[in-house]
Amino acid sequence: MIFRVAPLRQLLLNLLFLFAVTMVVALPVIGFAAVWLLFPALLVGPHAMSRMAARGTTPGPELLVSGFRQNLAAQLRLGGVFLAAMLVVLAATVLADDGRFAQAMVGRIRLDAGDLQDPDLQWAMLIGAGLQTALLGVLWYAPLLVAWDGLPASKAVFFSAAAVLINWRAFIAYGAAVMLLFAFVLMLALGGAMLFGGSGAGHANSALFAVVWTLLPVWFASSYLSYRDVFGTGEAAKSPTIPP
Repeated sequence: MIFRVAPLRQLLLNLLFLFAVTMVVALPVIGFAAVWLLFPALLVGPHAMSRMAARGTTPGPELLVSGFRQNLAAQLRLGGVFLAAMLVVLAATVLADDGRFAQAMVGRIRLDAGDLQDPDLQWAMLIGAGLQTALLGVLWYAPLLVAWDGLPASKAVFFSAAAVLINWRAFIAYGAAVMLLFAFVLMLALGGAMLFGGSGAGHANSALFAVVWTLLPVWFASSYLSYRDVFGTGEAAKSPTIPP
């Protein structure tokens, strides 16, 4: 199992990945655009750690920036595709709540706990979550195809989308399993957080962070293995082979 190779190191490196994403998101004004432009290059790092661990070798911190060392120009073009996809997602939510959710996502307004009780905002969040999941699923393998197979951004998007559509049954089953695992671990973490007292919001935030952090290595390991199964090794071939 990939996570058996230096599990503490993998947890710490994934914590650095979370910290990097959080820092980019926190950038004033440009945070939303910057995180999606850089997301493909950032995404390569944790997958590279899983690939190294799959070989039985302890991953090093330098792997976190490997996506910025391989075909960076193509990764940035791919980041433009990710950003455009997320803007489409936000545009789709505007009709549900007059754009409040979209403005909150780009950092123009802040939402408090009372706002989250608004049915229109909840509907916008549901639309956004559904569309974002679908679009990210279609684009998910593209950064790895750019970094490891040397594909241009356009071909990487095509092969990633084709792979997901051809194997849609497996991906739906995988997504359902991940959601169930996330919900189960979240309930355990929330119960543990409640033992230490504090506010309800504090419980939820602590539990959510703990779940995301601890499941990241497992998620990236399974994502890497699925990439390897769908596209082959992803190291020698210059163009992926998609199974019938």
